[in-house]
Amino acid sequence: MSKQKTKPQSKEIGFSFDKILPEKFQSPFFLLLLLILVLIFFSPITFGDKTLSSADLIQVKSLREYANKERDGYSLWNPHIFCGIPAVVTSTAPRMFDLTAAIYSYASRIYSSPFSDYNAIYTFSFVILALTSFFMMRGFGANRLLSFLVSASITFSTGITVLFYIGHITKLMSLSVLPFILMMLFKFQKEIKLLDVLLFALGMHLLVLNAHVQIVFYFALLSFIYFIYFIIFSIIKKNNELRNNIIKSFGITVVIGVIALLMSFDTYSQILEYKPYSTRGTKSITEIHNQNMPSQNNSYEYATNWSFSPEEVMTFIVPSFYGFGKSTYKGELTQNQEVEVNTYFGQMPFVDTAMYMGIIVFALALFALITRRKEPIVQFLGIVVIIFLILSFGRNFPLLYNLFYYYFPQFDNFRAPSMILHVLQIVFPILAGLGLMKIISLREENNISITKSLRILFLTFLGLFVISVLANDSIKSWFSNRVVNYTSSLANQQEAQMFNALSDYMSKMFTSDLQIAMVLLALTFGLAYAYSIKKISKDLLIIGVIVFSLIDLFRISTRGASYVDKAQIDQLFSEPNYVRVIKQQNDKEPFRILNLKRQGMGSISQNSNFNVYFLLEDFYGYSAAKPRSYQDIMDVVGPVNVTLWKMLGVKYIITDQPYGVDGFTLINQNENEFVYKNEKALPRVYFVNNVEKKIGKEILDLIKNDSFDPKKIAFVEEKDFDIKSDSTSSAVIKKYIDEKISVETNSNGKAFLFLGTTYLPAWKAYVDGIETKTYKTNYGFIGIVVPEGKHNVEFIYEPKGFAIGKTISLILNILLFGGIIALIVVNRKSKS
Repeated sequence: MSKQKTKPQSKEIGFSFDKILPEKFQSPFFLLLLLILVLIFFSPITFGDKTLSSADLIQVKSLREYANKERDGYSLWNPHIFCGIPAVVTSTAPRMFDLTAAIYSYASRIYSSPFSDYNAIYTFSFVILALTSFFMMRGFGANRLLSFLVSASITFSTGITVLFYIGHITKLMSLSVLPFILMMLFKFQKEIKLLDVLLFALGMHLLVLNAHVQIVFYFALLSFIYFIYFIIFSIIKKNNELRNNIIKSFGITVVIGVIALLMSFDTYSQILEYKPYSTRGTKSITEIHNQNMPSQNNSYEYATNWSFSPEEVMTFIVPSFYGFGKSTYKGELTQNQEVEVNTYFGQMPFVDTAMYMGIIVFALALFALITRRKEPIVQFLGIVVIIFLILSFGRNFPLLYNLFYYYFPQFDNFRAPSMILHVLQIVFPILAGLGLMKIISLREENNISITKSLRILFLTFLGLFVISVLANDSIKSWFSNRVVNYTSSLANQQEAQMFNALSDYMSKMFTSDLQIAMVLLALTFGLAYAYSIKKISKDLLIIGVIVFSLIDLFRISTRGASYVDKAQIDQLFSEPNYVRVIKQQNDKEPFRILNLKRQGMGSISQNSNFNVYFLLEDFYGYSAAKPRSYQDIMDVVGPVNVTLWKMLGVKYIITDQPYGVDGFTLINQNENEFVYKNEKALPRVYFVNNVEKKIGKEILDLIKNDSFDPKKIAFVEEKDFDIKSDSTSSAVIKKYIDEKISVETNSNGKAFLFLGTTYLPAWKAYVDGIETKTYKTNYGFIGIVVPEGKHNVEFIYEPKGFAIGKTISLILNILLFGGIIALIVVNRKSKS
């Protein structure tokens, strides 16, 4: 009987990472590699002489001098913009009594100390995000190489990196700990340890620390879906242990959530106290009176301007499907000079970059949703994807969005429904990791149908790549027609001309992105198929996917980068001529300025709180949550009004053309800049001869029409007093700091004292140490009644929750860190 010949098996190509590097060194190696990648990705800032020029980061730099100036105690009130605003709103209030915030702050400073540009400090959030993402995937059972892939995919996702470029730093900091919190929730399913609970509390506090309420809400929604799903799942599967742990972890999450908020109670209480008096908390006077006047408000239309559209889901596959956003053009139109352009032509007003998480990540995530659809973690994440994606559609899918908008507390204050997609930039890479884990398990499962599917996917994407190359001109023509159709609907002819001129550039970007997407998918699924038939090793498969993913993400995420020379920003903040001239006047009393130039930093059109950098009090300013009264004044009266200027001590006006109005003295002229002194500007505090009661709209109309002299008369909406005073009464400021103003007064009768500072109930007034009632005066400022004679008057900004919140935060931080340290010591002793 002859022997049957066996077909020799081909040798597997690849290697095992475990044989190259001992296991105990692998985690440090990959974490170090992630750090190096972060530094390389942001190398123009970390190693170069570049910086960022986004409006948000410019205003952060503007406010930095105010935040760092010497003061007694903590900054609670910022008097430098809008006639005053709570410091917590502008994120310039240090919280060193919060040990968590202090440790994070010092850690980020140590990390960024080798770098010359201050903005490098914000890349620390990417390091934290990479770290938490890595250990999250380890918690989900992924090996270190695969955990590295998921961590890198999250960290360099376009929807995450754009937050750095546009200066949304607080959002980025909150998102950076989301993977850790998610990991802890799943860890609690199996076992709940006290040390893990305390670490969970630390992560939750970091999440809420920056008071980005919208991101905190998204986490709360994700947690709600998590608990609902797994409670139902445990009941269906009759898994009592899982059910009990889910119920326990739900209680722990609620309690820890409350504790985390209490640790930031000083911040959140101030925000809630301010909200009813801000543009985020109440309707404008123009809305109330149904006038057709522009207004910054939180109406449905305003809240849903940045609604994602179902068609834009295509940008998950090809990021330039709707033009992408910001990119750098260099060609004939600019004589080969690099110029930043924004080529987005979707339905939102504008975007900086597409919400692109990587074509490989997106494909592997879909692969996981299909092949692992019966697994609870995949079902949970799939539900999150569906709900969050639908919510991102905003007014394009009102059925679900309106339910949240009208019935969920605080949700109607959130702007930009598409912001929720930042969370999906974390969820999709997790699913992608689970999809790759499924491919790795094919050898053990011997799943022939999935193996065949991988081969089909490889051939399909390879074929699509070949077709996209052969039909390159047709695809470009189709895309150009889309751009032309879009421009035909534009009312702005200049914008339409720009898009028409750039249509060829945009179509080339699209075809390039499409072809690269297809070839990357072909290579990825080709490697996956080769692994499934034992042609390559597991580690070679993962490394191949890592390389392809990083090429894809680095290519697209750096496209939206907007770097400028650091020297350019330094020059931008060099002291302007008008600042120098104003400082030379050597004023001893507080005053305000207003830059009415049509262009330039510090002007109305490009304010960015620039004048705060020089510690000047600006009548204008920049904030997403202005005082409602101030915005109403801007809507009805406008910034140019001599009665306003006189009433609120706007002493210096800067223009780019002569301003011939009585009472204004030209003190400096420099090329196209004119600096005027308002000789009629009143001091910050002064007595008013008479007070009348008027409703808000009447007061605004009187101001608008310059119908009264603010020294002679003031208007209140509530009047329960009478006064008897004349022009001989005097008020002299003895001490003026941000949240405390001390005044010596002398009046020959019961008199009314006006303070030109934004009215909020948190401003308290004391006459000889006894609190007195404050009145909302001249629509949005402060007035009090002062008895006859000489008195010491104090105005103090005292938010109700700050003092108690500071104490609570300090106590809870001590207990938290004390507990963590104690448990670590006990655990080490028990092990030894």
